[in-house]
Amino acid sequence: MRSRSFAFVLFAMFLLPLIPVSNAQNPLFGVQLTCEDTPELDVSPTGYEPVEMVCTIENTAQFGAEKIEITSDWSGGATAEMQGATGEFSVDAGGSEEFIVTFTGVTKQASSNNYDFEIFATVTEWSSIPTNEPLPQENDSVADSLEIATYGAVELLINDVSTRKVDAGSEFIINLQFTNKGNDNDFIRVDVGNAEELKQQGFSFVGSEFVSEDLPMGATSTLREMKIIAPDDLDGSLSVDFEFEAKSGNDVDASLSEISIPVTVGSSKSSGSLTEGISEVGEDDMMLYGAIGGGVIILFLLIGLVARSIKKKNTTTVAEMEAIELDSAEDDLDSELDEFDDLFSDIDDLDSEVDEFDDLLDDF
Repeated sequence: MRSRSFAFVLFAMFLLPLIPVSNAQNPLFGVQLTCEDTPELDVSPTGYEPVEMVCTIENTAQFGAEKIEITSDWSGGATAEMQGATGEFSVDAGGSEEFIVTFTGVTKQASSNNYDFEIFATVTEWSSIPTNEPLPQENDSVADSLEIATYGAVELLINDVSTRKVDAGSEFIINLQFTNKGNDNDFIRVDVGNAEELKQQGFSFVGSEFVSEDLPMGATSTLREMKIIAPDDLDGSLSVDFEFEAKSGNDVDASLSEISIPVTVGSSKSSGSLTEGISEVGEDDMMLYGAIGGGVIILFLLIGLVARSIKKKNTTTVAEMEAIELDSAEDDLDSELDEFDDLFSDIDDLDSEVDEFDDLLDDF
């Protein structure tokens, strides 16, 4: 057996010098390596899973089994990994073997990342004869690159999600922002999901019914606003929900980011009747009502003053009549003096009435 192998090796060594250098295939033995197209790696938080690639090695020799070694070069570093591109296979002449290469990576990494690799298949033994010495090694290789798939993710931000209470026909504003949570630049758009239904109920939009912005990975938009006009012809109050939806332009399958804002519109009739009643009272009417009120107050003051004056006067007259009856025996001189005193008494009564008028004003 050994003599036959030795004779075969001598025969092969005799033929090898006759092979042209430009000939790419060894006529005695060889290997061919093929691999499927490299799939993109989905690194989204919700859809991530490793991807696989099937490779095939074939023994191209007409006779004699081969041992074929698989090695690789990989540039993934710490953010991606290639597994399965190593090992050794024994393949009969004309036969083939498959092996699976698996790629994994860190989630949420940028879609701009890509990782070059090359897989080598080398014949280390043919017909139990080690290659390289004296036979040359034969090998084949596949080079490609692992790419990261683009995914979209959006976060909608509305700080005030409380109920908006607005008047019929009035304009109100809802402020919002949105953040690109995907792994690439994304054109993000925010719509009112039930805009058509709201229009049928009388709401209208000032400008556009949506806002949009092109954002880099991880960026947040400027503060945006939507201006809305409430319906102005309502028999009663109206309560609705404004359903805001933010979506990615990169990924139609990405989940929407949604926020609902309650809005209550007051009745146009109740508010209108109140304003109409107030508007009917003009400036001239207000002046007239003010003059009438002032006159009534002055009238009450005069009535009070006259009533108190008459009461005081009656009291003084009774006192004078009693004094005259008691002093009827006095002489005429005393009567004249009394009349003179009465004159001063009247003056004093007048001063007293003035004081009473001041007291009455103070009371009011």
